[in-house]
Amino acid sequence: MPKYIAKQSIGQFMPGEEIKGLDADRIQALLVSGAIEEYKEPEKPKTDDSDARLAELEAEVAELKVNEEILIAGKDKAEAEVVELKVKIADLEKASGTEKKTTAKPANEPK
Repeated sequence: MPKYIAKQSIGQFMPGEEIKGLDADRIQALLVSGAIEEYKEPEKPKTDDSDARLAELEAEVAELKVNEEILIAGKDKAEAEVVELKVKIADLEKASGTEKKTTAKPANEPK
């Protein structure tokens, strides 16, 4: 059975008190007039889930660190490959350097 609270003085009931002992017709009339209202349980404050959120963020940070290590290893490997390729290019340029010098025209020579 629902509880009703007085919003204003009604006979022996003061504002904020629970209404008891009235018949259904009288309660309906008071509800319609706005003199009483149905009691609602106060909302409970939301639980503090900061510990769960902290654990979630820590897991995310750990995952990001693993990904960072993978990316760093890939970057280091790529940089090593670039150095190897530069060495090979330099060797090829030295081997074909004499051919380039004889066939290439100087940059400041008129056409």
